Amino acid sequence: MQSTLPPTPPPPTAPATTDWKTRQMIQASGWPLAAELLAPGADFNTAQGEDSGLVPLHWACRHGKAGLLAHMLAHGADVLSHPQGGLGLLALTLESGHYQSVMMVIDQLKAVGCPPPPEALQQRLTKAFSTGHTNARNRLAQTLKDWQRIHKAAKPPKTA
Repeated sequence: MQSTLPPTPPPPTAPATTDWKTRQMIQASGWPLAAELLAPGADFNTAQGEDSGLVPLHWACRHGKAGLLAHMLAHGADVLSHPQGGLGLLALTLESGHYQSVMMVIDQLKAVGCPPPPEALQQRLTKAFSTGHTNARNRLAQTLKDWQRIHKAAKPPKTA
């Protein structure tokens, strides 16, 4: 006699942290806490760990972890979540000295309409990458100019 029960469904797909590429990226980054804290859909803007208080987005920015930063930005990290706002996150990223990470943060800040950095921070950015490749220096200078232009061209919100 054959069973009339439906076949057993396949097991649910594993969480995103079991994705090989994601696990490898997290492991290679040196992230000191559990990899699950960096899974797609995780809260990258809130302190993680019982005692550490590490904020994943801030940690990735401070340490110049471009791959991890790109992953978090693609999965909803908020560049305006830093206590000092988006420009605070940019200053934090600048501490890493990692050009690609800095440019990713700048691009995200421009995309969300954050005002351009003050002159002092722009000078720090320019000085930090002044000895780099000519193309990198030129891209940074042009990006800062574009940011100023975009901000000036933005229409102020209507007030009721």
